[in-house]
Amino acid sequence: MIILDTCAFVKCPLENKMIKQEFLRLARQYPVAAAMKSNEDMQVALESDALLLFLLKGDAFQLAPFVLEAHQRGKGVVVHVDLVSGIGKDRAGIQYLHQIGIDAIITSRSQLVSAGRAEGLTTIQRLLLVDDSALDTGVRTIARAAPDIVEVLPGIIFPEVAPTLQRLLPGPFIAGGFIRSSAEVARVQAAGGILSSSSTSTLWHRTPKE
Repeated sequence: MIILDTCAFVKCPLENKMIKQEFLRLARQYPVAAAMKSNEDMQVALESDALLLFLLKGDAFQLAPFVLEAHQRGKGVVVHVDLVSGIGKDRAGIQYLHQIGIDAIITSRSQLVSAGRAEGLTTIQRLLLVDDSALDTGVRTIARAAPDIVEVLPGIIFPEVAPTLQRLLPGPFIAGGFIRSSAEVARVQAAGGILSSSSTSTLWHRTPKE
């Protein structure tokens, strides 16, 4: 049974002080975040063992009932602001997400990291590694923005780049993309990643579904 502080996912006066800590606690309890791209994914994720639900596609204005149900089940909801439609890519859009109870945001944009921080949300900034120059540029950008958490893409290469990233950035780190097996999740953990974000729904369950 998961026991949560009653203020962890309900909007209590001081809840913003605890969002990052609660995120990290849930990541420790289950090492895979459900990366959702459809309404069907959202329903499966609600019924899964995953405790952190990453919405990568969809309509922000249909989110409120989903957020409520996720919180009732002890799960946290994270929205990729850059990809979800129906929401401004600005401070007003972040304020709306905060108002409906979103726990964290993902973005590649430093200005949205700042907006999320101002709203008291946990901020996750994506670091897309396509070559060595992307690593150098991305590390500098993230160091300036200072998000709470860094998501490394493609996540499958995280074990290879982890020593370099851990030397250059404070972390913590999530691995996202092309993680399709429990062995890959284990490698991310062994390399120091706190969480793997995956759209492979079998990884959202402790016991694979028939």
